[in-house]
Amino acid sequence: MTSMMDRLTPRREGDRPTRRRGHLVVGGGWRRGARIALLIVLGGLFAGAMTLGILRFLNIIVRVAGIPPELVGLVIAVALPVAALVMIALFVIPVHVIPTIALVILTLAPTRFIPSDGPFNALPPLAILMGIWVFRRIVLNQTPAENLPVVGERRPMGPRFAIGAIAVLLLFWLIASTALEGGSDTTVGWTLAFAVSVLMPLLVPNARAEARLLAQVVLVVGVLVGLYLLVEMVLKFSPVYGPPTEEFEFSVYRARAAFSHPLFAAAFMTIPASIGIGAWLQSGKLWPLFAGAISVGGIVATVSRGSVAGVGVAVAFALLLAPLFLGWKNISRWAQLLVVSVIGAVVVLNAGPLVERSDSIESQISADVRDRAVDVAFRAADLSGWIGTGPGTSGITSRLFDTIIIENSILQLLISIGIPGLILFALFMTALIWQACTRGNLSVILAMVAYVVALAGFNSIDAVRTMHILLGFLVILAVHGRGDDAARWGRGPDAPRAAFEPTDLRSTAPPERLAPEPVLRRG
Repeated sequence: MTSMMDRLTPRREGDRPTRRRGHLVVGGGWRRGARIALLIVLGGLFAGAMTLGILRFLNIIVRVAGIPPELVGLVIAVALPVAALVMIALFVIPVHVIPTIALVILTLAPTRFIPSDGPFNALPPLAILMGIWVFRRIVLNQTPAENLPVVGERRPMGPRFAIGAIAVLLLFWLIASTALEGGSDTTVGWTLAFAVSVLMPLLVPNARAEARLLAQVVLVVGVLVGLYLLVEMVLKFSPVYGPPTEEFEFSVYRARAAFSHPLFAAAFMTIPASIGIGAWLQSGKLWPLFAGAISVGGIVATVSRGSVAGVGVAVAFALLLAPLFLGWKNISRWAQLLVVSVIGAVVVLNAGPLVERSDSIESQISADVRDRAVDVAFRAADLSGWIGTGPGTSGITSRLFDTIIIENSILQLLISIGIPGLILFALFMTALIWQACTRGNLSVILAMVAYVVALAGFNSIDAVRTMHILLGFLVILAVHGRGDDAARWGRGPDAPRAAFEPTDLRSTAPPERLAPEPVLRRG
């Protein structure tokens, strides 16, 4: 309770409130003026960029929907106020739900309706959403109540320092590589998209509420998308998102849901599949296991062998690491995973679409292209002396030696950012796994392993900037998540944790029994 003296004492200039529960914290004096000036400048730039983006998005809608020219003005008159309300809502809704909104849009909104040309080629709309989240958390100083620091909470600083240091080095190398290339639109745009989508979330020191909600919603989205992919595979067409374009027709029907390509859908589905398996191992609840199984079924429906291999490698890591995370008292779940994985491997490898594609001529051509891609990638990387030809330039450089597409994101990075950039990227992912280990988050470790293996099977990181946001989600989950987040659907916020573990109580001496207080009697 605030004393009467505290209430009557005038607040000195520069004093700041100590509780920040989603509201703008404004200090006194120059801090207030600097924050307001920064807010005005950034708000003006953001409003201008969003106005251009909204007009470009409306142009896409008008062209796709075939709206008559005489109705275009009416569409703009209706859409602009709606867009303005949406923008206002993004600054009013609880700040911790913004990353989850970006996840839902990525997975459920048709990709062809998400602008990706012009200014959005350098800064995808979902990266702008993440920028709004960081802006509200850092500049506006809005912090969910769950994220308020707990006195005595144990937070190892080693992995956090490693992540930050490597991220700075990686960003420095991307900027240097961009400058060496000459600063073309391609390299500048790729560096900006990667920095905003993947590295900028590290600026938020505590995103516990965001990570918890992301882990829970990713399983729900995985079930929804997985079920839709299975239905689409059975129907041989997409009842909601329409038929695929002629550019992406295959000898075997491959489900894709809202994504523009089956490989993108499969790469995303490796994340809920792995998180579901890890959360079930750590919690023993059936909901994560069900979500993981449906997600694996969705991967099979996309007929993506690289993503299937990614989940297989994640399961192998789970069998290897589970005893370290579970302890021997829960070893029965390890045995159950071993049995389920063997049965699942037999079922998946004998699935009709996968077998049919493996026997097709298209599969043989694809295997030949992948074999040639290794030689082409090495020759292209050698062209720059193995230091890279600039972020986002792997396609341009590889076409100097062959017309094939490098269907391997790791080889693409080798060409574009060279050996130094590839090593820094690998160290960055390793530091994230280290951080997840310190937080006991087996689910995210498996998700990162599966996603990286899936990326090695197609061209994503260097070619499709919209997919950078998935790495940003994994950064939030690895740095701030916990192992039981995905299994805690519908439960309240975390209970405060003391600076010691429950096992420390065993070595603590029992408290001395106090003598009863004397009772005073009259007389």
